[in-house]
Amino acid sequence: MPSCFLSPVRSPGVNMLRIGVLACVVILGLSAVSSKAQDKKKHMVVRAGTSSQQVNNHPWSYSSPGQSSTNCSTNGNVNATGTTIGNTTDVNGTVNANTNCNSTYTPPKTTTGNRVTVDNAAWVTDVNSGDQYLIQCSANWAASKCSQLTGGEYHAAQEGNTMWITGNKGMKEVTAKYHILRYIPSDGSSTVGSTNRGAVLLTEDERFASNWYNELPVEDKEYVNKFCPANPKDKARLPRAKIDAGQPAERAFYCEPWISAKAKQ
Repeated sequence: MPSCFLSPVRSPGVNMLRIGVLACVVILGLSAVSSKAQDKKKHMVVRAGTSSQQVNNHPWSYSSPGQSSTNCSTNGNVNATGTTIGNTTDVNGTVNANTNCNSTYTPPKTTTGNRVTVDNAAWVTDVNSGDQYLIQCSANWAASKCSQLTGGEYHAAQEGNTMWITGNKGMKEVTAKYHILRYIPSDGSSTVGSTNRGAVLLTEDERFASNWYNELPVEDKEYVNKFCPANPKDKARLPRAKIDAGQPAERAFYCEPWISAKAKQ
């Protein structure tokens, strides 16, 4: 933020003071315009409505192979006599020795566990325009900012298919990132983001699934094409780049409406 200050002047004091104040106002005004121009988000106040929460279990396991080890020790006595002829010594004798070995074995071990994630979804309405948004976030760890909206009004910022909701979690103000799953303008038409490419006969869920699929990266499209036909009632975890890297999913792509939309197109 620009700093404004007035230097002391001797003459003419009043006129110079006015010039200094005007310069400060102009600088602050230009700064505010520049900052607003760089912020492409749509800022609004939204009222939370119907919400839902889904708990997802992600069981995991890994196995360690069995191991064995053997330790041996030898103890004994040597009885021998030597005969020297010239520079050569011949040694004849017997060796009595005992060898003891101890073996240990650790059997294979399987360790199991379960990672829990929570999908929080809610309808929110822009209190000024009446536009409605279905938004969802996924809580992947205990300290996640993603929470279920429990009604009331929130400050929100929207850009593309992303909405940031600011509210209180306990005594602390936090901002959580949500994905916009559906958008219904106040005139009653339904679109996803800035697109509306669905067929006229598609339902809202089918239109959303079809539009979302068209916007997926190639690797996610390939995964959906393999996963959904084999699991039509399930949902595909995306993005696959993060899943393959062992990271938690960000979105859940519901297969059933997408398959239904494909059948109609």
